Amino acid sequence: MKWWYLMKKRNESLDCLKGIAILLVMFGHVQVHNKMTDPYLYDVIKSIQMPVFFLISGYLAGAGSKIENLEQYKEKMAKRAVAYLVPFFSWLVVQHITFVPRALKTVLFQLDYGLWFLMTLFIFTWMTYTAQLVHARVKRDWGFWIPFLGSCMVILAAYLAGVTFLSPSLLVIYLPYYVAAYFHGMYPGWIEKIPVHVQRILAYGGGMVFLVMTVVLDLVTVTGIVMLGIQTIASFLVCLAVIRLVLDWKDCRLKSKLAVLGRYTLEIYVLHYQFAAVLNWSGKTYTFWSVSGLLYSAAAFAVMSLITAAAIYVIDRVKVLRLLLFGKRSAGNN
Repeated sequence: MKWWYLMKKRNESLDCLKGIAILLVMFGHVQVHNKMTDPYLYDVIKSIQMPVFFLISGYLAGAGSKIENLEQYKEKMAKRAVAYLVPFFSWLVVQHITFVPRALKTVLFQLDYGLWFLMTLFIFTWMTYTAQLVHARVKRDWGFWIPFLGSCMVILAAYLAGVTFLSPSLLVIYLPYYVAAYFHGMYPGWIEKIPVHVQRILAYGGGMVFLVMTVVLDLVTVTGIVMLGIQTIASFLVCLAVIRLVLDWKDCRLKSKLAVLGRYTLEIYVLHYQFAAVLNWSGKTYTFWSVSGLLYSAAAFAVMSLITAAAIYVIDRVKVLRLLLFGKRSAGNN
């Protein structure tokens, strides 16, 4: 099976990959919200969880149907606004109901104050659709790449200049995954020239290199453009290893269950972290690599998961709530 087939269309492997990523997000938030992060384990989690989602999003955008005219551009952007921006701002109001204007001002200059993934993905989508529209007008490849890569350069320049509006410091972290995956989605044929056994050697070898990097480097804190580059390379290595692992994983019950979970990533993303510390009402500090820490982590994860599942079930059955909180007009999975 070719690498590119994983994301060519909705299938169990793709959803399984998303399921793995959202589980890492959930477990990472159990660690963070209970102040018990392990420097090595969290490096692994942080390097995989969100980069995988941007790789998937970028690839699907590159491999999918393209904008052909202005009417289609408006229609697709409106749908993405509902899917991404409506829940982004709705949850901001829900979580900061007593000081919405101040919260709004804060989040526009610090996206991770809110559901940053949704706003970041909307910005990348806007860049992509706008470039596709230009390409449709000029009917030349440069019609896409000049405005698209030009937008990337603007984000990088804003980051280097210290601009804070819409958090270029956050956008620049995840932009490489989206861009690389989009490029691969548009031109998937090159991967077929590499034998599968060579792909495995490269992917799993890269995964081993990544494990060494987690021991000798800090893969979480961004201290500058050089360290950002190193962290990005590390994430690419481990993400490609995980993708190869999912491709090589034969269909089984566990893979199917992870695929089902992967169809609810947006709903889980906007809800789960609010219940990550629900068992720790006293604010007790645990050491993760201890019996009490491991038991608490397992219990916190289980309770968080149950509450999140119940909340999704209820919200998904109330049309207004489903639209505002999940950005969806109809019930059902992603």
